[in-house]
Amino acid sequence: MRTYLILKALAQADTYLSLNYFMDDLKVSKRTVQNELAFIKRAGHDHGYQLRNAYGKGYALEVMDKDLLNAFLKALSSDDAVLNEEELVVDILGHVLTSDQPYTAVGDLAEEMGISGTLLYTKLNTVDNFVESFGLRLERKSHYGIRLVGTSRAIRQLMLELYLKGDNYIVTIVDERVGTFDEYERIAEDCIRENQLRIGYYEFQVLMDWLRVLVVYATLHPSMQRKSVAVEQHDAINSCMNQVLKEVIGHFQIDIDEDVVDEFQSLVEQSLQRQEAPRTGVNQTFIKDSLRTFFTAADAKNHTRYAQDDAFIEGLTTHLTFLLERLDKKITYKNPLLLELCIRYPMVFDLVLKFSQFLESQFQVQVSNDELGFIAIHFLNHLATEQNRQARQYRRVAVICTTGGGVSNLIRTQIVGIFPQSTVKSFSFWEEADLEAFKPDLIFSVVPLKREPKVPTLYIKELLTNRDIDNIKRALFIDRVPSGEPTRIDVANDYLDLIKPQLFHVQSIDSYQKLIQAMAREMSATGFGDSDFEQNVLKREAYMSTVYNNGIAMPHPIEMKGKASAIAVSIVKPEVREQGKIVCLVFMVCLAKQDFQYYSSISNSIFQLMQSEPRISQVYNDPTLSTLVATLKGLED
Repeated sequence: MRTYLILKALAQADTYLSLNYFMDDLKVSKRTVQNELAFIKRAGHDHGYQLRNAYGKGYALEVMDKDLLNAFLKALSSDDAVLNEEELVVDILGHVLTSDQPYTAVGDLAEEMGISGTLLYTKLNTVDNFVESFGLRLERKSHYGIRLVGTSRAIRQLMLELYLKGDNYIVTIVDERVGTFDEYERIAEDCIRENQLRIGYYEFQVLMDWLRVLVVYATLHPSMQRKSVAVEQHDAINSCMNQVLKEVIGHFQIDIDEDVVDEFQSLVEQSLQRQEAPRTGVNQTFIKDSLRTFFTAADAKNHTRYAQDDAFIEGLTTHLTFLLERLDKKITYKNPLLLELCIRYPMVFDLVLKFSQFLESQFQVQVSNDELGFIAIHFLNHLATEQNRQARQYRRVAVICTTGGGVSNLIRTQIVGIFPQSTVKSFSFWEEADLEAFKPDLIFSVVPLKREPKVPTLYIKELLTNRDIDNIKRALFIDRVPSGEPTRIDVANDYLDLIKPQLFHVQSIDSYQKLIQAMAREMSATGFGDSDFEQNVLKREAYMSTVYNNGIAMPHPIEMKGKASAIAVSIVKPEVREQGKIVCLVFMVCLAKQDFQYYSSISNSIFQLMQSEPRISQVYNDPTLSTLVATLKGLED
């Protein structure tokens, strides 16, 4: 609510407003106002404004998109914006973890956060449950307040977890106190380069962020300095990385105990990717043979070519060999691309989820969703290889236009972008003899041909948009145009036509599981879903939740084989929660096999919608089919 009051005052003001103005108006500290303004400034890019700061004057708002700003204000003013449980818990922990007092008074904490003491008390049990997973507990003591009790390592791990989440109170505090880390990142990069270490960018950032957190932790817990030790150097790898640790503690003038050194070295070891052959009990030949068997069966069922891609099988074999060794040592990696992979490539990720069943039965291991995301990259690389292979089979490509002028040259240039290694030549519609002499392997035509050659022929528009080009790629490389049969590429009936009025509902329900079960039953009852649709939707959900960020969910079956294609939409009022996440807009996808080309457009649009809280609020606050369709169309602009 405090963010809303500050932003609303700035939006209505005709002049600059000072820090003191907000401190007096809200009865809060200078630091509290500065933290709110920092958030407001970061949010401006996505919400139609810029926060200006003039020395000696204060702050003012420059509005670029009034509708976006108003939508943001409306979202901020709602109770749900204030009471988002996950954000609130993270904020409470941020204040407690960075307090320089042994106990944090609940009344002071409530005032600092701008919420009521009653609300804060109701969330303490949730806080306690959350920190329990880190081996910590929340101690409450009358007349003193609250504090976290547990080992110093557990507290640092919690601080690191919250810092990695980003955009919260603890991020602001750590960044303010630590400042730039460029010099220490340079030292670490030199170590990696000189020792030819393999370490991923995400793991590298975790190491640097752990050091940032260490600095703040050490300044808040000076008692640690009584047990200071020299940084041990166990081996050549840790020797150079320990130099980074030495530089940090020297610059910030902090001492560390032996536990900190062991923690850092353990983190370095987990971050390094082994280059030598892994010493695992699993035979690589056995892995490779098992993969061939699995993908040969999958290819026969799905008309794919995974088993024939030697590079894919070799790469996946190597990946699994290292993965099995890491799992044996209880080492797993976080995958920062997991969410985007799940949403943008749902069919690929669904196949990877089935692949995880094979891994569990064949090797008796359960692979985390983060690790499955890394495996999905191999699948996507195979698809890219397949596209390149299919593109190369079209050596001569003909483009037939109404004339031989500028429009035909434009289309030809666009088609060359799809087939850079092919010979692409444009013809006027009347140059039939020249076309026949060219002997094309593939034809694009903007006019109907009287005599269609016995090669794949795609009918297109004269002015191709980016979406048209994407549709051409899907038709050729994913759906695979039948040889010799003309195919019309037309986006007039795009995926938005799949959102059926009879499957659009605004409803109140107390469980996400009940909701998707009811939606799946209706999908089948209305003639779209097959007999296994409900079962396959629930099966997919059991593998990994399809509830994503900002209240968006996209449930779909683990095996897509609808009778007809449709998208069901439920706007849930009030919002429900599923595994700690809110759910307000649910898109259930059912596709018949001939419409699989729509999957990419659907998933990309939902991913874009998920990034825009104002657009989500627009649909949620005006829950009509016309508003939803208009909003989704706006994502293409």
